[in-house]
Amino acid sequence: MSSICRKGHIDAAIYEHHLSRRAAENFKYRDVWGPREKSMANPWSPETPMGRSIILRLAENSLLHDEMGQFIKEQINVLPLSHLTYSTGPRGSCRLRRAAAAFLNEEFHSLQTIAQDNIFVTPGLASAIDALIWAICNDGDGILVPQPYYNGFDFDTLNRSNGRVIGVKYEGIEGFSELDDLFRPDVNKRALEVALREAKKNGITIRALLISNPHNPLGRCYPPKTLLEFASFCGKNQLHVISDEIYAKSVFLNAALSSPTPFVSILALDIHKVIELNLTHVLYGASKDFCANGLRLGLVCTNNEGLIGALSSISMFSWSPHVLQDVWAAMLEDRQQTIISQRPSSGNVVLATTRCKYTSTCNRPHGLIASTNAGLFIWVDLRHLLIPESSRDQTGYRELRVTSPDASVYKQREQRFADICAQNGLMIAPGSIYAAEEFGWFRLTFTVGKNALEEGLKRLDKSLKAAETDLRI
Repeated sequence: MSSICRKGHIDAAIYEHHLSRRAAENFKYRDVWGPREKSMANPWSPETPMGRSIILRLAENSLLHDEMGQFIKEQINVLPLSHLTYSTGPRGSCRLRRAAAAFLNEEFHSLQTIAQDNIFVTPGLASAIDALIWAICNDGDGILVPQPYYNGFDFDTLNRSNGRVIGVKYEGIEGFSELDDLFRPDVNKRALEVALREAKKNGITIRALLISNPHNPLGRCYPPKTLLEFASFCGKNQLHVISDEIYAKSVFLNAALSSPTPFVSILALDIHKVIELNLTHVLYGASKDFCANGLRLGLVCTNNEGLIGALSSISMFSWSPHVLQDVWAAMLEDRQQTIISQRPSSGNVVLATTRCKYTSTCNRPHGLIASTNAGLFIWVDLRHLLIPESSRDQTGYRELRVTSPDASVYKQREQRFADICAQNGLMIAPGSIYAAEEFGWFRLTFTVGKNALEEGLKRLDKSLKAAETDLRI
């Protein structure tokens, strides 16, 4: 859409709805959840077989919902003085901040001792990122994010704080040829330098590097050497490094990976020689590891006193209920619970391993790859659907790159497959929404109920067979 047409639509919304310009722009172009509401309101389940959609595009962990529900019920105990008053204020309950500090010290093996005052509680990580960007960016400033990346980063950065994600591209970078290379320190060093140089050339001030570790959507962990490279790059350029570690305990076994990289938090690394510690911030939340997207609790861990104060200044607008904070505190305090433990025998690990194996086995004939050992999803390779076999033999998949002359054609074909799935009552996410540099990849969530996963994979199989005819060139 041209900028003139876009401006016209925004002006019309301002006139019709009496909105500010920023509100009109968000109404027209940035409202994600409004359009999703209908499709999400009628999900399929064995109890509601008439439900239309099976949703395998959202990163929700349903594996231990029953256990978590019971745990929460047992913890609800309203203490009027703590829960029905302003209590300690909007920065977070003392109990939760103490529990979070202890959890990060022990489970994330933090080299520097984390104290209660290093923790700031937010209603989910979207709120945490929004507040961080507000605190470190001026209007229009940029945040470097390696591609592909979680598409929510765009909304979290832009919609209220008016920052912008600047994708770190890898195509054309020396040493890059396949997905594995996205985790190499030397490749990332070169890619970051190019991205920063291009941003400066375009007049964009870069304030931070934002990474997800474990990676979303690729479902792998960054090795320590790469994390050190990220920290070193940021230290050299006086940038903040923000590490989103919300999938830290969602690491599982996958026989398809011969030597998987385990999760290592940036907190566990000796980075003080390459970056000031007050430029390093870690994000964590209850949504994924604790199977509780709806609990809406997250945290920022930082040594930066000024940043904590800045977040505090706007915390009245995003104050999490203290009764829920104490529920999450109880989860963090219970070191023996199997819900978030990374022991191979723990409930989360066992179920995630089983679901991932089942998903990959059912779809191996269709080209699905399961090179995943973290997160809630698989990065699915369906590039073969988009181009003829004869062309594939001659060029590999080079023509599917987003920089190819026919990129718009392949983007349409990728979206067409997502539409075919939707027609069969299945919602999956095309790779282009994650800024993948090649068309034909999809993110598929496997951490849903067993019956829903089985039905969803049947619908995927049906969609793949339909696509072989529909997308035949």
